[in-house]
Order: sequence, then C-alpha cells, then structure tokens
Amino acid sequence: MQTLTEATDTVSSVHIHTPSCSIMSGSYDGRIRTYDLRMGVVKVDVMAHPVTSIRCSADGNVILASCLDGRIRIVDRADGSVLKAFGGESGGTGRQPAYKNTELRIRSTFANGDGAVLSGSEPSDQTPGAHIFAWDVLSGNVINVVPVGEDVKVVSCVAWNEKGKNWAAGCSNGSVQVFG
Repeated sequence: MQTLTEATDTVSSVHIHTPSCSIMSGSYDGRIRTYDLRMGVVKVDVMAHPVTSIRCSADGNVILASCLDGRIRIVDRADGSVLKAFGGESGGTGRQPAYKNTELRIRSTFANGDGAVLSGSEPSDQTPGAHIFAWDVLSGNVINVVPVGEDVKVVSCVAWNEKGKNWAAGCSNGSVQVFG
C-alpha cells in the first residue's frame, strides 16, 4: 500500500487514468495533483479555489476541475494552463438560471465523446431549485439547462453513459434522475 500525503486539506475527488498510469486528486487546498506512477513524480496545478471534482478526458490530455468559485475549468495536463472555463454566467434575462457552485461539492463530468461538460448546480438567485447544465467544450456556450424540481436544493453529481447517450443525476431530495 502507498499513501500520498501531499494535500494540506481534504481530498475531495480522485480519478484514475489507466492509459497514462496516473492518479489525479483534487483538494480543498485549491490544488490538482497528478501522480505519475511510472515515473514516481507528482505534478501540482494551482486553482486558487477549493477543488471539488476532477475528471480526466478519455485521451488523458486535459483535466476537468470544478471549483467553489462557481467555475469549471479544463486544465491542460502538460503545462497546467486553463484552456476553457465554464460557469459564471450572468443568468441572462428573466428567469433564466445561472450556474452556481459556491458552497457544496458538485461533481462534473465530460460527456458526448468529451465534446460536452455536464454539471449539477446549487439553486441560483433567479430560480428556485437546482439545475443541470451542459456546455459545449469547443465554444464554451451553454447547450442546455435542465431543471430537476423546486424541491431539489443541489444536484451533487452527474454521470454519462457514452454507449447509450443517456445520463443520470444524483439529487439532494434522495432521487436519481435518468435522462436520454
């Protein structure tokens, strides 16, 4: 057994990328750590905000990181640069919800062959209840916002099924909602 003790606060998310023999961790200390098991080295990328969720792309080139500043970032594994950021939308006009993640751990994921990002949210100031957001990876635009019910205070996790092109969301009201 091996224990990796570099984090200085709670490790909130772990992802194993088998093809690159890497273990990635996200921590409330605002860092993503990538442990290269073949080389025996650790690489640290600083996000400056607590990291609540990490997920590696299928090709292993980027990491999807959700942070408590209300942003989801695609981070280049080679140099740590932020290639794209999602969230922080103003919410538009009327009752259009805005993405919010400032208090609770919300897990995000890649979807549709890494062409989209899915994430749950906390309720926004514009609308009651939580929502699920989908963004296009290339443009950064919101593809869809799906309400899950006014009784849902947070959508804490989402999962994507690449074969079936369907997805599920874990909600604070004790339900798992399946779409597709």
